Amino acid sequence: MKIKQLFTTVIAAACIFTGAASASEVDVLVNKLVEKNILTQADAKVILDEMKKEGEKEKNATTEAGKESFELPKWIKNTAIKGDVRVRYQSQDMDNDSRDSRDRARIRARLGIVSKPNDKWEAGIGLATGGTDPRSTNETLDNTFETPDIRLDYAYAKYSPNKIISIMAGKIENPIWGTKDLLWDSDIYPDGIAAAFNYKINDNFEIFATPAYFLLDEYSSSKDDPAMVVFQPGLKWKAGKAVDVKFAATYYNFLDMKGNDFSEHGSGSNSTISSESSDLLYEYDSIALDAEIGFKLPDKIKHIETLSLFGQYVDSDADSENKGILYGFKFGDKSVKEAKDWQVKVNYRKLEKDAWADFMPDSDFYSGATDVKGMEYELTLGLAKNITLGLDYYHAKPILTNTDRKEKLFQADLVVKY
Repeated sequence: MKIKQLFTTVIAAACIFTGAASASEVDVLVNKLVEKNILTQADAKVILDEMKKEGEKEKNATTEAGKESFELPKWIKNTAIKGDVRVRYQSQDMDNDSRDSRDRARIRARLGIVSKPNDKWEAGIGLATGGTDPRSTNETLDNTFETPDIRLDYAYAKYSPNKIISIMAGKIENPIWGTKDLLWDSDIYPDGIAAAFNYKINDNFEIFATPAYFLLDEYSSSKDDPAMVVFQPGLKWKAGKAVDVKFAATYYNFLDMKGNDFSEHGSGSNSTISSESSDLLYEYDSIALDAEIGFKLPDKIKHIETLSLFGQYVDSDADSENKGILYGFKFGDKSVKEAKDWQVKVNYRKLEKDAWADFMPDSDFYSGATDVKGMEYELTLGLAKNITLGLDYYHAKPILTNTDRKEKLFQADLVVKY
């Protein structure tokens, strides 16, 4: 009996630990031993049960080892890639300039990587087409298949010690809120440092504040580098279930603007010290106001989710021609992300000659100049998820300049986001 038990144990151990045979082969071997009365049915069951248990252990160990081997670091999991590609047809016509309208095919490509190595820190870097113009990432298709340039669009670090405060530095996304682009072209990423404070008092009321310091230029021969100090306080208010209000006041304190030349990226429409000079006559310290009120429309109004009224106002320290205003409305879906979403925007603007520095306004509205007024009409349609078609028409003309050159600009944009 002892010899038989020993033989059974040896057989079981060999089957379990050698790993030389598959489960089916072990079954055949054990059944043959039972047939020859070397093993009893009970002994065979013990061997097969042990074999099954060990097989499960080995399988689980292999699975766990595989998980450990392919486990990605947390910071990689918290890294996102984003961007878009835009294909544009643009027609531009300036009346009374003795030239035909200009038709162009243009593209824009942007790629960004944003990573959060932990709960409090974030870093981002972005690349885009275009040259050195801070107000444009467009690339015109010309010069016999010339390959476009790629530039650094933004690069920043962001620290958020809690949900109320965040601090960002580098070449950053513009933290100053505005209802439209009367003052800031949407392609501008300011250089400098900014903080964002957001405090929710209750479910219906929130206050925010954004202080910032932006660098405008750097002179190797002087410490008086042009810059701007910005402070924007504001509020968000849910005035009932169907009404949302957002308001902000912004103070811009420009440093060392007066007497310096910003014509490299300017539009040449601000007042200068003399007709022979490009040095600015004013400092352009300004107060700006932005407001938007949104209405959620009743379900019985089909295909229109929301209606919003918005406006902007700016007043600079120039002696005259120092005010600007924009007002308009939008309706349709709150945002255009899915197929069949749509939105319409209409606005009128008037930006006097010295209401604002002429290297910052929307570059598509009369080439980004001041001393202009006119209308803009926008229609955005969702073709599929993250794919839109946008139609944009500008009709602008100078306020004071001795010319009748009205500009008509039409843009058709196909945008694919990822």
